[in-house]
Amino acid sequence: MEIPGPLADLWDLYFDRERWAAWVDGFASVVSASGGYPEKGGELRWRSTPAGRGDVTERVLAHEPRSLHRIAFEDPSTKGELETRFEMRPAGADEVRVTQVTQKLDYRLTSGGLLAPVTDVLFIRSQQRKSLQRSLIELRLEAARTGATSL
Repeated sequence: MEIPGPLADLWDLYFDRERWAAWVDGFASVVSASGGYPEKGGELRWRSTPAGRGDVTERVLAHEPRSLHRIAFEDPSTKGELETRFEMRPAGADEVRVTQVTQKLDYRLTSGGLLAPVTDVLFIRSQQRKSLQRSLIELRLEAARTGATSL
């Protein structure tokens, strides 16, 4: 998703724990952070809203400032990895700086029994995709609300 604004501002917003509830889909609160989170090797535990994922644990696999953040995550029903990339786009004729934020999700279900693969294809996969989209849309709106962009 293209978000108007400088990469540095979007990067800072992405890691601002005080503002996660405003844009991370289903986020309720941080339980704990350790190991220098968000640096490589750091760990974050957070709790979702009641209709969400439950308690989520994230371990940072890669953290390249203003470029890449990759985590391994686990919640009560899934395990996987989420990679988030940031890339500054050249300013166009209107001189608005734009940052491209992309996410790649790879996960597997850890519960659900024999029907888990079917449930995943029919229901869960689309919900995961929509959740990522909602988060990026809300990130863009939060950036605009707080002046991190020129929307």
